[in-house]
Amino acid sequence: MKTILAGCMIALGLLASAQAAEPSAILLNGTVVTPERVIENGWVAVQNGKITAVAAQKPNIVGAREIISKDYIFPGFVDLHNHPLYAMFPKWVPNQKFPNRYQWRNHPGYHKIIQQPEDILVQKYFCDMDAYGELMALMGGTTSITGLFEPADTPKVEPCVVGLARNLDWASGFYGTAVGQERIGNVLGIWPSDQKLSAQTLSDFKAGKLDFIGVHLGEGKRSDQVNASEFAELEKAGLLTNKTGIIHGVALGDAEFTKMAAAGTALIWSPRSNFELYSDTADVPGALKRRVSVALAPDWSPTGSMNMLGEINYAARVIEKNFGGDISNKQLFEMATSTPARIAKIDDKVGSIKAGLYADLFMLSSKNDDPYDALTVAKPEDITLVMVNGVPLFGTLEAFTKLGMSTSETVAICKLERALNAAQLPEGGLTALADRLYGALAGQNIVLGNLVSC
Repeated sequence: MKTILAGCMIALGLLASAQAAEPSAILLNGTVVTPERVIENGWVAVQNGKITAVAAQKPNIVGAREIISKDYIFPGFVDLHNHPLYAMFPKWVPNQKFPNRYQWRNHPGYHKIIQQPEDILVQKYFCDMDAYGELMALMGGTTSITGLFEPADTPKVEPCVVGLARNLDWASGFYGTAVGQERIGNVLGIWPSDQKLSAQTLSDFKAGKLDFIGVHLGEGKRSDQVNASEFAELEKAGLLTNKTGIIHGVALGDAEFTKMAAAGTALIWSPRSNFELYSDTADVPGALKRRVSVALAPDWSPTGSMNMLGEINYAARVIEKNFGGDISNKQLFEMATSTPARIAKIDDKVGSIKAGLYADLFMLSSKNDDPYDALTVAKPEDITLVMVNGVPLFGTLEAFTKLGMSTSETVAICKLERALNAAQLPEGGLTALADRLYGALAGQNIVLGNLVSC
């Protein structure tokens, strides 16, 4: 069977029928990007879901499966702002720019081709929609993601959110296997109507049950009075804290950044979606000057990047064109890995290549001599392996073979064959998943959005 998912043909099929076995021990060789240094021809040892060693010399682990490469080995991206249930929709290009997010959320075109269909389809296809969003993230090196808001008028989020990328707000795996034990939450906005939708999250936060919340705020033009008034509402609500991340913050300036730095409040930056909707983005150099922690995130695929790799590409261009190159590519890398992990209080678990952390990482093939520069120009087909909790989920057929992954579903990413871990995929694999979503969207006269961009 063949399905159009990426602006190019994707051929799908099962390589084998045996149950996929998780390797008991893995040794990865390549250029290892650690917090302290870059280790050329280094090694990462993985056992029982954790990184057990990071070394310049090969660790002695009897019976370990090995990948020997010239690839870069990066920590998986930590995405603190996404809406994965919307990943199945094609790009939305409105015929205007908006002063604030409330304007486009009430736009008839948006309601017709995105919000109304989402409201209808999420009732039946929640699991498929989530899986599609997580696969889109994984194919760009993201191993942890947030933003899976509970669907209105449906039961609690289902166990299907377990597996694939870590859902940091519903099923990270850090606190057992049950869904809904997390210490990270999301708040749609600061106004009473949005706070009502996020009432349980706010209640849990004020009761000390959450370590971090992301709050949409100041999303739109700086001259807009609605945006300008939101920061004061955040203060009034008692949410200017060291456990808060302001999502977007396009309208914020030096006065707000000064207060954020004093409180330890972070900024979560989504440049592509900002420019698509408002022709502007957050003053990231200004925030960094005031020592505000800044994380990068794609927002969502309809107006943002498909995943973190795409957003790094885009952000690098914004830094060069709009910020005068004041932010280094190493800083940009940290905005997608160690910084969001630290902001969300999970840097003792993910966000770096370090012994003792979970084995959430990806490998990237590149001819670029600098790892951070390599990320800013990387393409989807450059990713050769993505691993979460020590389990290979996506990669080259060669990597899957070396790691003993006996069951894979093949997918042609930008004309190159890649493998998906069939044991972690929804019922019927990606083939059936794409068919179900394609049919569901066709019933709404909408085409299934691309899974990757070539």
